[in-house]
Amino acid sequence: MEDFINKIKELKKNPEKAFGLIYPYFLVVIIAIGLYFVSNLGSIARQTIPIVPATDTVQVTDLQVVEPRTVPPIDIIQVSKPTPELISKGKEIYTTVCASCHGEDGKGSGAAATGLNPPPRDFTSKQNWKNGQKISGIYTTLEQGIPGTGMISYEYLPPQDKIALTHYIRETFVPDPPVDSESELSQLDQIYSLSQGKEVPAQIPVATAINVLISENSQLYQDIIQKSNQVNESGSQGAMLFKSVTSNRIKALITLSSDKSWMQNKDKLISALAYNIPNNGFNSNIFKLSSGEWDLLYSYVTSLY
Repeated sequence: MEDFINKIKELKKNPEKAFGLIYPYFLVVIIAIGLYFVSNLGSIARQTIPIVPATDTVQVTDLQVVEPRTVPPIDIIQVSKPTPELISKGKEIYTTVCASCHGEDGKGSGAAATGLNPPPRDFTSKQNWKNGQKISGIYTTLEQGIPGTGMISYEYLPPQDKIALTHYIRETFVPDPPVDSESELSQLDQIYSLSQGKEVPAQIPVATAINVLISENSQLYQDIIQKSNQVNESGSQGAMLFKSVTSNRIKALITLSSDKSWMQNKDKLISALAYNIPNNGFNSNIFKLSSGEWDLLYSYVTSLY
């Protein structure tokens, strides 16, 4: 015990000696910490925040079904003047398609307005009309809608119905509605061909159209494949000649199948094959054929059909 006390007193008198004694232990601790860090470097550097998959907000929509129809012409100057008949028709349309959002009172407080941002138009307010309160402005809104809002396009409504709806909104809800100039009405006529009318073609979704085309042409496709296999398997002179003048056999057979007027005679065949090379599946070797080879080629392709 006395020796231990004497060593303590000696270390107090010589602190550098004490540091020399504990240095090896200190060095061992440092090395151990370093080894632990290196061995766990992967875990320490790993991302610990849970990864949230990105949500694809891009919505790809197909075309809508549109029935073919005839849009009757209107005289915009004449219908720009409100009549009891137009206003009555406009009220009927408003009640059916507009009141649920804009409300019966036109203040944008309809039952379906809840949650819409921005809220539906308050027709009684003169503030912030995107296209204005004139007939031309309201008609434009009905025709095009307002992207980014709940206001969709009512392009499907006949022009006279849109005018009738415009009159009802202006006469019933809009205080002191502004009047269109004749030039503004004429411009509206030019933009939407109101005085000419138009034929609206049918429109079907792209996916549906593709399925229809596949269905309608499946037999043709099978026939082309059958003829191609027939050419491949044949070792006749006619088949070998046909192979030598085609760069794309399937495309060449499609060319022959799409218009069979070439079957009338050899000259028709020459004209058909010489046109649009090589896009028609044939190559420039057809320009090197002798009269006898053309006879052979004509005979062979005619036998395919």
